[in-house]
Amino acid sequence: MSGPSAVTVVVPAWDDYVVFLPGAVESVRRNAPEAPIIIVDNASATAVPQLPGCTLVRAQERLSAGGARNLGLAQVGTKYVVFLDADDMLLEGTLAFLVSRIAADPSLAISATAILDGETGERHRSPRRFVGRLVRRPRLFAFTNAVWSLLPLQGCAIMRTSQVRESGGYADANLGEDWVLAVSLAFRGRVELSDRLGRLYRPTPDSLWRLGRGTREFAESAARIRARLRSDPGVPRWARALVPLIALLQLAAIYLVRPASLGVRRLIRR
Repeated sequence: MSGPSAVTVVVPAWDDYVVFLPGAVESVRRNAPEAPIIIVDNASATAVPQLPGCTLVRAQERLSAGGARNLGLAQVGTKYVVFLDADDMLLEGTLAFLVSRIAADPSLAISATAILDGETGERHRSPRRFVGRLVRRPRLFAFTNAVWSLLPLQGCAIMRTSQVRESGGYADANLGEDWVLAVSLAFRGRVELSDRLGRLYRPTPDSLWRLGRGTREFAESAARIRARLRSDPGVPRWARALVPLIALLQLAAIYLVRPASLGVRRLIRR
């Protein structure tokens, strides 16, 4: 299989996210009626419906966002996988485009698109435009992405199921969990970023993306990156040898660069 039926879309949902679930599933169906969809009921307090044509997997207890996606990953039987948040939607033609890109190039570990911000109607600020140029130098991108998260994965990226499993999947966390996976995959193959808009980000008050991330949260995410670099057999020796340097640069980014950047933004707003 090389068309959209070669990819499974995994959609975790719980509590307030459940109301958005039918829209997310419908966006997948508009893209590819035949594509398998796995819905993960993350021990939701709100009943998660059994939607037609979807496989429903129920967690026995509340998992982290990363853990819920990994539970869905365990059920995937296709060559490729896309993870979609319940409060987001795929834009028309996204699955066919992503499958065509990754199927055509065996060296690709990730093929990703840009994101449409539903609040502004414009391209979302992440991933930054310079990332599209940086990915042309795979080793430099892999190293830089280990220092600071550059590439969101949910709903805008297709990955090889086998590589996601081999890497250990998402981190067991609610913040930075996709960063860990993106780092693992970037050391396994090339990353491609298209300017094409592939995902509609539907901002909601409870979106994990909106959660405040302080210095402590960034430091914890950075520590998970270092742990993955040390434990993932797919990470090359040269990258493991550079973990102390990566740690130093992560700390500089968290405690120096980020506060300075936030300060400049506040001054500009005034």
